[in-house]
Amino acid sequence: MSESKKAKRKLHRRKLAALLFLIMLGIICLFNLVSGDKEYSEKENRMLQQRPQFTLAGIESGRLMEQYESYLSDQFVGRNFWVSLKTRIDLLAGKRESNGVFKGKNHYLLEDIASPDQEQMAQNIEAIESFENKYQDIPMYMMLVPNAANIESGKLPGFAVTEDQNQIFRNIQKELGDYINWVDVTKTLKKHKSEDIYYHTDHHWTTLGAFYAFQELASSMKLDTSKVSEWKSYAVTSEFNGTLSATSGYETGYEEPIYIYAPENIEDAPEVVVNYVNEKKKTATLYDSSKLEEKDKYAMFLGGNYPMIDIRTTADTTDRLLLIKDSYANCLVPFLVPYYREIIIIDPRYYYGDITEVMESNKITSVLFLYNGNTFVEDNSINGVLENDATE
Repeated sequence: MSESKKAKRKLHRRKLAALLFLIMLGIICLFNLVSGDKEYSEKENRMLQQRPQFTLAGIESGRLMEQYESYLSDQFVGRNFWVSLKTRIDLLAGKRESNGVFKGKNHYLLEDIASPDQEQMAQNIEAIESFENKYQDIPMYMMLVPNAANIESGKLPGFAVTEDQNQIFRNIQKELGDYINWVDVTKTLKKHKSEDIYYHTDHHWTTLGAFYAFQELASSMKLDTSKVSEWKSYAVTSEFNGTLSATSGYETGYEEPIYIYAPENIEDAPEVVVNYVNEKKKTATLYDSSKLEEKDKYAMFLGGNYPMIDIRTTADTTDRLLLIKDSYANCLVPFLVPYYREIIIIDPRYYYGDITEVMESNKITSVLFLYNGNTFVEDNSINGVLENDATE
């Protein structure tokens, strides 16, 4: 065959490949137009980027292009398939990290330890100190919960490197000083690291992990645990696949149980009225069983995250707790109920009210800050809530 014929065939194949690519691209674009944009990914348990508004400021700052890239990525047709395919190819290539999630041993997924935003963290610590100084007669407690990559570092893949979360905690404790009662649950959790104290596929601790931490908290807060019978666990589902699986694409078929705990002697359990203040909704339970039918089954605890929840109980006490928290606190709250007449729960990520009014009108007798380490070192809302003296 002559060189000219070979060159023509080569050119023909290139043109054919280019044509097929354009046809596939056209089909994908057509499917994108027909399918329409989605607001929420149940698989990833997050809101999806919507088509951004074209503004001159957005173009000049470059923010518009960033938003548009996120929009195209989130709304791309067959996105779940392509993400799953990429994850499998990466695994075959030996990669064991995806979107800040490590694929560890024994089906464990471990969220990377967050590096502190030093400026923001300093503002949060200063706000907590000022808040304590304003209410010096009210005891305040800080419980920072270590993440699984800290406690269960032995399950990380080989050569994985994370931040030293223990040192981060020591620095925070030092900055807070002696006025805030530090509740050290790191040592407690490390004693039980061979047990299922963190979910395999989710970033939260399990209710068992929360129970062990509560025992340390009860000791620090001097709660009289003798008036409550032994706690008994009950499985409410065995089909939980968490957010780390959705984020990384790993272990998408792995399912695990969720447990709730209740006093063995049901007569020891106080009755509750749970008031979702902003939503103007009340219920007589700490659990929302309807969430067990959804992707994010962990949201069954308190129904998920809300700006403000007011829990009234029939507990034989006049003590009232203000709990400032992230979602790690949700499964620990039932352990606190027998010891307080009222528990006010504030999630600073969604709350814009007057914290001073909450303290004074509800006659708060103690305050607990409860966060997982990763959330606390990156949170940009704590200082705003603690320094806000007027409802906006």
